[in-house]
Amino acid sequence: MNRNITSLLFFLTLSAYSGYVTAWNTLTDNLDVSCQQSETVLNCTYRPLASGTTPDILAKSNGANLEVIKISQYPGAGDTNAILFLVDTSDPKRQNVIEQNRSHIKELLTFLGPHNKVGLASFDKSIQFLSPVGSSRFLLSKSIDTLNATGKTTELYRNLIKAIDHLKSFNADRKVITLMSDGQAEDKAYFHSDVIKSARKYGVIINSIGYPRSISLSVSLQTIRRLSEETGGSYIETDMSYGLPSNQLKPLMNNVDNGGAFSVELEPLSQTSPAPKKITLSFKDANETENISVPVRIKSIEKPVQRQPSVIIPEVVNPDKVSPENNLPIQIVTKQADNQAINLWLWYGLPAAFIIIIIFILITLFLLWNRRPETKIISDSNYKPYAYLIAGDGSETRYPITRTIWRIGRSKDNELTLNDTSLSRRHAEIHRNSNGTFDIIDMNSMNGVYINNEKIGKAELHEGDVLEIGDIFLHFTQLASDYSLEESTVMQKTKVPITH
Repeated sequence: MNRNITSLLFFLTLSAYSGYVTAWNTLTDNLDVSCQQSETVLNCTYRPLASGTTPDILAKSNGANLEVIKISQYPGAGDTNAILFLVDTSDPKRQNVIEQNRSHIKELLTFLGPHNKVGLASFDKSIQFLSPVGSSRFLLSKSIDTLNATGKTTELYRNLIKAIDHLKSFNADRKVITLMSDGQAEDKAYFHSDVIKSARKYGVIINSIGYPRSISLSVSLQTIRRLSEETGGSYIETDMSYGLPSNQLKPLMNNVDNGGAFSVELEPLSQTSPAPKKITLSFKDANETENISVPVRIKSIEKPVQRQPSVIIPEVVNPDKVSPENNLPIQIVTKQADNQAINLWLWYGLPAAFIIIIIFILITLFLLWNRRPETKIISDSNYKPYAYLIAGDGSETRYPITRTIWRIGRSKDNELTLNDTSLSRRHAEIHRNSNGTFDIIDMNSMNGVYINNEKIGKAELHEGDVLEIGDIFLHFTQLASDYSLEESTVMQKTKVPITH
């Protein structure tokens, strides 16, 4: 709570005394525009997201046209692109996909000019920089040939952030990640929004090529499609055999080498009263015009303030009080009231009083928060498992089934995670029905599900059934480990024997 109070006070203070940011950028369906104001000049760069002709650029404010100067096309002399190819190598069963990745990277390299500095990285659980950005084409070619599927967990979002960190320090005008993946993401602490925030902060574009695992799993490709859309990148998708025509590869990089830079002269706006707080940039091509509002800070030229002359109030002449030097009556001179004290109160006193009031309110809320009754935490240990799976490897490890839908697989988001490459990420599910019975369902796994040596798609489980999931054997039971202690009580003789 104390940290939240400090953060809020800092925000209020910053808002009261700064209130202006010189850098600004926006991403629309058609344009990526960034601007930065330097005194009376607005410097901007723009990048059309689709290939096409160079648009005409106009700038207006309050209906008046502003001068647009220094228009240059990208790439120009000295411009540099930093491009990092990032390949998903997380599944050894996808080695045929990796072969296609190699071929596609080598073909893309033939489209890139000398102003492109290229690197290569692969990822599964972690990222490996096989050839840093700026490496020679010879070293890059050798690194491409070393790409192989490794078969570990896919941490897509975390490794994309690592790739952005690698690019952000590189001295380049435009920075691009070309992602090659099936869209599977098994991250738990990193999310889509984290990648977008980092990419937009450091101006990194994410182009991507989607390689579908299967028809049912192709929906995962939406993950990388969104990453491209929200960073101003391009997305293309292969067919089910991972093939891609050459005429689709070349346009993938068209969104990098286009656009340009320009400046807008803001000096005429200083004569406007009141000073405008934004201008409108218009990008016009043969098909349409897109208008974008850009916030600006204009310092108006202030007119000199006419001061009132001092007021002289003559004193009533007293014959007894005369100047001994010239025998003239003494006069008292008074000046107009000074507004400086009032201005100091408005600029410093009111914000200080406002901050004190906010502190008082936050302290009151903090005290009320601490008086809330404690919430009773209910432990899962109070609940009895529905059934168990017992490991068939001799360890007799028992896995309690505690939910009505209980998932089994290699991914960490399953209720039962088994780190074995023979299992699919989401291999099978056990469902507890309302009548107390249990069903097991094969989730389109690679190696299937067997019950008592019979392959099934969906089947009802019975006491003592032997499940074969990949290379793992499990026994199904609804009996607890201390079942023998719960057997029925045996009636013993309770009468006292009669003695004669």
